[in-house]
Parts: sequence; structure tokens; C-alpha cells
Amino acid sequence: MKKIIAVIILLCIFVVLVVSSMFENSGTCDEVAHHIPVGVIMLTRGDLKMDTSQPPLARYLMALPIVAFFNPVVLAEKEIWRIEDRGTFGRDFFFKYNTHPRRILFVSRLMITIVGFLCALVVFLWAKGLFGPKIALFALSLYIFSPDILAHSQLATTDMAATFFIFLSTYCFWRFYKNKTNTNLFITGITLGLAQLAKYSAAILYPIFLLLLMIECIQTKKIAWKSFGALTAIFLISILVIWVGYGFSLKSILKDTIRAEEKLQSIDYQIKKFLPSSNMHEKEKIRNFLLRVPVPFSEHFLGILGVARHNKAGHAHYFLGHWYNKGNIFYFIVAFFIKTPIPLLLLLIVGIFAVYKNTPSLDRNFLLIPPLVYFIVALFSNLQIGLRHLLPIYPFCFIVAASSAHILKNKGVKMIFMLLGIWYIMGSLFVWPHHLSYFNEFVGGPQNGWKYLRDSNIDWGQDLPALGKYLKNNNINEINLAYFGEDNPSLYGINFKKITNEELEKHENKVYAISVQYLDSVNWAINLKPTTKAGYSIFIYDFRDRKNVQK
Repeated sequence: MKKIIAVIILLCIFVVLVVSSMFENSGTCDEVAHHIPVGVIMLTRGDLKMDTSQPPLARYLMALPIVAFFNPVVLAEKEIWRIEDRGTFGRDFFFKYNTHPRRILFVSRLMITIVGFLCALVVFLWAKGLFGPKIALFALSLYIFSPDILAHSQLATTDMAATFFIFLSTYCFWRFYKNKTNTNLFITGITLGLAQLAKYSAAILYPIFLLLLMIECIQTKKIAWKSFGALTAIFLISILVIWVGYGFSLKSILKDTIRAEEKLQSIDYQIKKFLPSSNMHEKEKIRNFLLRVPVPFSEHFLGILGVARHNKAGHAHYFLGHWYNKGNIFYFIVAFFIKTPIPLLLLLIVGIFAVYKNTPSLDRNFLLIPPLVYFIVALFSNLQIGLRHLLPIYPFCFIVAASSAHILKNKGVKMIFMLLGIWYIMGSLFVWPHHLSYFNEFVGGPQNGWKYLRDSNIDWGQDLPALGKYLKNNNINEINLAYFGEDNPSLYGINFKKITNEELEKHENKVYAISVQYLDSVNWAINLKPTTKAGYSIFIYDFRDRKNVQK
């Protein structure tokens, strides 16, 4: 009974921390410009090809309460929501067509909070099944107070949904191995399909599941044909679930898509690169297939092609003082070690040894191989715009780190664990409500994080409430603003003008607010110490009556 009460208390703390933070964070870039408006279009207009950059499941969840309770205004003309600049439609949806943007944002975020809540339960259940209730409570505590989990459980984006469904499907696959019933097989197939509908990166689960089965064959020195047959059935069920998620759509891949010709040119390039001997007839056959032959869930294939194209082109990102368009193999290694709390890193190191020493090979494989493979694959990605892309490995890390409690045999070790726990909890509470901008003590905390990483690691447009409060408390009536985000500053009491091109080169005797993401675009800002900061992502420079000093 005591353990049940402890679980309830921890889950309540999680909800309080997440929901209270929501009110202190404005809409982030992806929430306003992409996910929420696109989800509403998908549910109300059935247009699954409006934006295939992400699978639909998380967007369905975000849009569900909006459609159910707010009767959102979505204009009937398709060309209005099908414009190439989805950010323009997103802003119009929030601030032009509908009258309660902050309520819409809040209820959308609540759906992802529910997902984060469910993920916490699965962490507890799996840890309990592996190591018992005490270590399960430890793992749950690590989850509840993780700044990275708290940050993304309060945002209407796809990262927490991907984390939950990837972790859930792996947990269900483990349960199937423990008890190979048809029910467990069916559940595993469903959750694997849901993971694919949550994020394209979940496709890595297919080779991971196959790898786990092959390792079992190697360790037992026999080929488990029944297991291979069961895995095939799991894969087939997951594919059916994907098709259900797209409403049993049956269309050609490039039919009714935005920039279809541009996509064809990209595909032509890939054909020429990988099949240099292909003749014009073969290329035309491929084109005809893409344009005319209906296939199940063609939107999913289109999305995967888009991600592959985006990955090949790369994405501008900031890493250790420089901007890059292509990936760096050290990016996610550095991001993981400076945005993960140090106590968790220490516990994780001890936990890996504890898992090897105290855990059967099957359980060990399921705990260590999926996050390791996911991490290694991420290292070679060209899309390095935030630690959030590593978020699916964290639930595994919490369980492994909690297993370090196996070494608690004397008072000295218990005292060390207690101190690490206090450090971990205090670090998370002190950064509230700015969990997105968390950096650990290796780099001096969130105050210095901008020097190492940018974008969703610290600045996603979330700190308008903090800026509004600063202006109100200091009686500042107007500022010149360079804001990295899609939310409307006016909703937070911010009277602003956009920084002009001339002011990018030389400031005037005014008050400036500059998002961290844009610091390098304002030639004078990077070399001057700001007057203060709004949260950790907006630098404020007051030139009215102060002399700035060199950093």
C-alpha cells in the first residue's frame, strides 16, 4: 500500500511540475507553425498530405480536444491551408481565424502531458518486472524529475509521443518474450505500429527487434523458427496498424502533394546516383509508379522520402561556437553529456555494470541494445537540432540507472546515493519552469548553455511570458525585438518593433530583446554583456542610460 501511495505522489508531482510550467512558456516554433494546426486539418479536413514531415498520431492527439471542445475555424478553401509556408498558415490559424490561441495551446499540450504520464507508468511497470518495486520507485523518481522529460511533456510536439510509443513497444516485445501468447503478440504488433505513427525514427525498431531475436539465437545456439514466425506476424500487424492510422488510404505516393515536381527531381537524382546504368524507360516507370499507382498509406512513404531528403540536405545547427549544415558525429555525444543531469550520468555508469552483473541475458539485451542502437544511428544523422531527438533512449536510461541501487550495501554508499538524489531533484526544481533550457554543471548550467548548443536545446520561442513580466516590472513600454518563434508577443503584453537591418549592425539608445538563436545575426550583441535575460533564451540589452561592457 505504501508503494502505491508513493507512486501516486510521484505522478502528482509530475503533473504539477508539467502543468504549472505550461503557463510560463509561450508557444514554441513547432507547436504554432506546424503540429497543432496540421493536426486540426487532418481531423477536420482529412488532408493527410498537407504536411508529411511527421506521421499523424501525435498530431491527432494534439488536435482532438481542439476539435471536440473549441469548434476551430478552418476555412474551406484548400489552397489556404496548402500554402508552401506552413508557418504562415499556422500563425493565421492561431491568431487570425481563431480567438482563443492560448486555450488551444493549453489543451493540446495537456494531451502530450497525458502521454508523458503514461510513459512514467510504463517505466515503473518495466522496472518492477525486472528488479522489484523499490528499484521501480527509484526509476520512476528519475523519470519524474528529469528536466528533459519535463520539458517535452509540456509541449505539443512529437518528441514525447515518440518516446512513449518506442519505449512501450519495446516493453511489450519484452513481455511477449517472457510469455509468448497470442495476446502479447497482438499487443506488441499494435504498439509497434503506433510507434511508427508517432515518429519516422521508430522505423529503427524493426531491425532492433530482429537483432534481439538473432542475439537470442546466438546465445542459445539454436535457430528459433517459431520466434521468427512470431516476429513476422508482429511486423505484419504493425503495418496494418499504420494503414489504419492513415484511414486505409490508397493513393499514389506523389498524387496531390506539395512541390511534387521538386520531389520527382530529388528522386531522379537518387536513381542516377544509385542506379547509374538505368535508362530513360526505367526512370519513366518509376515516375509513373510514384504518380499513378495507388499504394496503402502512401503519405507514410512520402514522409520517409521527405525525411531522407532533409537528412541528405542537412539542417543549420549551432555546435560548440560554430554553425553547421551537416552533422557532426560528436554532436549528440556532447548534447547528452551536457544536457543530462550529472547525477543521472553517474548512476547510469554504475547501473550498466549492475545490469551486466545482476540481470539475465534476455533482460539485459532488451534494456541495453535498443537505446544503444538508437544512439549510434543518431550520431550519423544530419538533422542535429536538439537533444530531443535522443529523448526515446531516456526511459531505458532511468531503469538502468535505477538498477545501480543493487550496490547499496553500507551506510557510506547509501549516503552517496542520497546526496546524488538531492542534487538531481534540486537541479530540476531550480530550473523550473525553464526545463527546455536545462544544461548541467559541466558547462555552468543553463546560464551558459547558449555557448554550446542552440535551437530546441535552449531557444524554441518559449520565453515570451518572462519577457513580458520583465517589461511590466521595469515600466518599459516598447522594445526592439528579434524573436525566434511563431507565437504572438502582443499576447504577453509586449509592445515591440522588429529590429531593422541597420540596427543589426549598430544599436540605438533603445531597449533590445534578442533570441539566443539570432545572437550571431546581430553583430554588436555577441560581444556585449546583456542587461539581463528573459528565461534563458532571450537576451535583453538596455542602452537608454547604461554603458555595456565587453564580455
